[in-house]
Amino acid sequence: MKKVTLKSLTFVNFKGEKERTTVFNADVTTISGDNGLGKSRHFDAFIWLLFGKDTLDRKDYEVRTRIDGKVLHEVECSVSGVIAVDGEEITLKRAFVEDWVKPRGQVERVFKGNHTECWWNDTPVKVGEYTKRIEAIIDSSVFKMITNPAFFVGMDWKLQREQLFQLAGTITDAEIASQKPEFALLLDKISGKSLADFKAEMAAKKKRLKVELDQIQPRIDQTNKMMPENEDFHAIEVEIERADKEIADIDKAIADVTAAIRKKYESEQAKQNKANALKSECQQLVFKAKEEAQNAAFDANSKRRELESSIKDKERELASVKKDITNGQVEIALIHRDIDKLKEEQDSIRKDWYKENAKQYDGGTICPHCGQELPESMLSHAREVFNKAQADKCNEITDKGKKLGERIKEHEAKVESIKASIEDSKKQSESLNKELEALKASIAGIPVVDAATVVPENIPEWVAKQKEIADIEATISTDNSGADTTELQNQKAEWGKTRDGLKERLAKRDAIARAEKEISRLEESGKNLAQQIADVEREEYTIEQFTKTKIDECEKRINAMFKYVAFRLYDYTFDGNAVETCIPLVKGVPYGSANTAGKVNAGLDIINTLCRHYGICAPIFIDGRESVNEIVPTESQIINLVVTKDNKLTIQ
Repeated sequence: MKKVTLKSLTFVNFKGEKERTTVFNADVTTISGDNGLGKSRHFDAFIWLLFGKDTLDRKDYEVRTRIDGKVLHEVECSVSGVIAVDGEEITLKRAFVEDWVKPRGQVERVFKGNHTECWWNDTPVKVGEYTKRIEAIIDSSVFKMITNPAFFVGMDWKLQREQLFQLAGTITDAEIASQKPEFALLLDKISGKSLADFKAEMAAKKKRLKVELDQIQPRIDQTNKMMPENEDFHAIEVEIERADKEIADIDKAIADVTAAIRKKYESEQAKQNKANALKSECQQLVFKAKEEAQNAAFDANSKRRELESSIKDKERELASVKKDITNGQVEIALIHRDIDKLKEEQDSIRKDWYKENAKQYDGGTICPHCGQELPESMLSHAREVFNKAQADKCNEITDKGKKLGERIKEHEAKVESIKASIEDSKKQSESLNKELEALKASIAGIPVVDAATVVPENIPEWVAKQKEIADIEATISTDNSGADTTELQNQKAEWGKTRDGLKERLAKRDAIARAEKEISRLEESGKNLAQQIADVEREEYTIEQFTKTKIDECEKRINAMFKYVAFRLYDYTFDGNAVETCIPLVKGVPYGSANTAGKVNAGLDIINTLCRHYGICAPIFIDGRESVNEIVPTESQIINLVVTKDNKLTIQ
């Protein structure tokens, strides 16, 4: 087992201690004195030296000395120590160094914060490297648990529980299942699920089954309530047969009367059909006569129709010519507008030409660089360049003016062409008007011939057929006195009503049978649900036994690792369900209710087990040691912190 011991600690302005060096014994060291003299400061200094935190895991918390509540600045604040790791001494030092800067333009320095500096065997090292080397010796979380008897029991119970299972190893469900056949069968059923999930599934299933079972009896009661009362259904069937026979006899009587009436009706209907056919033929005769009269009138009006068609053609042709004249006049107006715009543009260009042609050379005669008069040769060249540019610009303007003139001539030529076309159209319009007047004069002398009026009485064939229709209709009889079956129909209706009532009563037999079948089904379903609930409760009992066995085994294995302390890892609710917990027990009493000696020895017992598990021991600081007469043996170095009435610290 790796052993870490503390040989000495030196404070410089650390938490109110101006300067102190404490040398520790290899086995047991007792630091005693009155409260406030710095006993616990040794433990804080040792933790801060290694990890940069205090015993409450606060980083760099109030490490500087304060005087009258104010931090003491510009002095060294450090802790140095010598530790031995399996006999090899290592000198460590951690300092909390202030950062002072002198801002530009100011005389006084300004405090900007702090940083940490570390030394390893008197050699400066970076904080990260220092931390890495400390962690190589011992993990910070393990160190806290094996140096302070109160640390482990002060952790969250879930973290305590997790640590205990790391010590004892996890007990698998398969190990528990091997103890009883019903446990093995249970694991086979929950394959792929957790025990908790399967338990929740069973609880939900039982709840659902109970809800269904609770609904069975109310449904049976409701079915009984809605079931019709029993009757003599055989007697009802006899009555229905009698009603059917009476109705059949009435139907036969109605059929005999109806047959005689039908024969008479068919004879009369044949006469009516013949009369209707003759009436249709009369209508066809009148229609044919009207059609012949209309055709004769149509032939008589053929010359007039030809003239009307010619007039319409000439009118359409005249309208088209007039439209051409109007379109030409509109187009001439548009072209004249374009010509006016081109002439305005031409006047503007002409003004630009006169303006450009009037320009004179006004270039300077002094060199801008040396300030002397330019030679004549340079002045002459400059004038030539100006004159050429002016001539080019005037020629360019002249070309634009010529092109505008050409476009104006093109537009004017187009106007003349359209005017000529308009004159031709006007001549054509005059000619068409004369032709139209001649056609209208011709049609005025041809009257309209109307179709001759058709009088049916003037058609001999129509008159003959009308006489034949009158003779047939005189022989058709409308007497229906023999067709009255009202009494028979009323009797049939009464028997039908009686039969329907009997059938409604007979239908109750099927309703009773359905209700009795439903009650049987519900009773059987209730039995099945009760059996399923019993099966689920059997599964729940097996789960409870499995969980209890596992709980007992876990607590047994974990508590076997300790001599003085025990742990209750599970608690139970009022309904018997196990819930996870972690309660340290000192001689059967919860840790929180034990006396100081019991708590200290329980903490030491835990530390001994942790040291064996992790293979390392480190100095144990026991605060309040004056309250404990005897402590359990331990391989670790012990540093007792004892309160006395002495006004100075004593190291023994």
